[in-house]
Amino acid sequence: MNKSYKYTILTLFLALVFAFGSMAGMNFIMREKERQLLTERGRAVVEAPVRSWQGQESGEDGKTDEESDSIGYVLTTEQVEEILSCWNKRTGVTVHNPVNGQISMEEAIIEGRKWLVEMEIGENRLEETEAYSVSATLGIAMQKVSVGVQSEPYYSFWTVQFSDSSMYAILYINAVTGKVCNADITLYEDMPEEIPYEKLEHFVELSGLQVSNTDITKNQEGTQAMLKIDDSHIFAEVKFQNAQVYNGKEFIGNNEMFHNEKVRIIYALTVSKVF
Repeated sequence: MNKSYKYTILTLFLALVFAFGSMAGMNFIMREKERQLLTERGRAVVEAPVRSWQGQESGEDGKTDEESDSIGYVLTTEQVEEILSCWNKRTGVTVHNPVNGQISMEEAIIEGRKWLVEMEIGENRLEETEAYSVSATLGIAMQKVSVGVQSEPYYSFWTVQFSDSSMYAILYINAVTGKVCNADITLYEDMPEEIPYEKLEHFVELSGLQVSNTDITKNQEGTQAMLKIDDSHIFAEVKFQNAQVYNGKEFIGNNEMFHNEKVRIIYALTVSKVF
C-alpha cells in the first residue's frame, strides 16, 4: 500500500514537471518567434527608402557639376520638377541614412555654409565654427515611402539648421545635387528694410537652374517676388516679412514702441505657381 502510494505521488510529480516544462518550452518558442518577427519588421522599417544613385554606373544622368565648385550630380529639369512637386507637398518626413550617390552630413553642412555666405547671410560669423550651432538630418517625403519599393535617391533632402544670436536658418539641400532648393531665414541683426529682390536671381543660379528673362514679378505689397525658370514649370520666389515682438507676441509692420524686431526671408523653388 505504501509502495503504491509512493508510485502515485511520483507519477503525479513527474506529470506536473512535464506540464510545467512543456509550458515553459512553448513560452520560449513563442518569445523567439516574436523576437524574430520584431527583428524582421524592424529591418523593414530601417531599410533605406531610397536606392543607390544609378546614374553613377550608367553615366546618363549622373554627371558631376564640373562647371562649379559644388559637389553632387546634375539632374534634368523634369527630374527637378518631380522632386519639388513631391517635397513641397510632403505630409511628413522619413529619416534615413545616406546611400551611394548622396552627399554626407558633413558635405551638406559645408554646402549650406557656402550658400549662406554666397547669399551674404551671416557670412562673418559663419567663418567661426564655434560662433553658431548646426544640425542636419536626411529624409524623404513620407508619401514617397512604400514597403518593398525604393525611390530614386534624388527625392531625399538634407535639412540643415544654423543658429546663433543673430540668425536662424533652415536650408533644404538636395541629397544628390547638393543644391539648396528652399531656405527659411530669420534675422535678428543686420536686417534689410525691404525684400532683397536682387538676391532672387542669384538664388536661382546657386540652385543650378537658369533664367534668361530676369524680369521679376512682384506683388503690390512688396512682400513677395517671383522669377520664371527657363523651359520649365518652375518658379523661384522670395517672401519677406518684418515682424516685431511685444510681450512674446509677434506683430507685422512697423511701430516705434516695439524694440525686439526680426525679419523673415523665405527662398523657394515651386512648380506651376502664379500670383
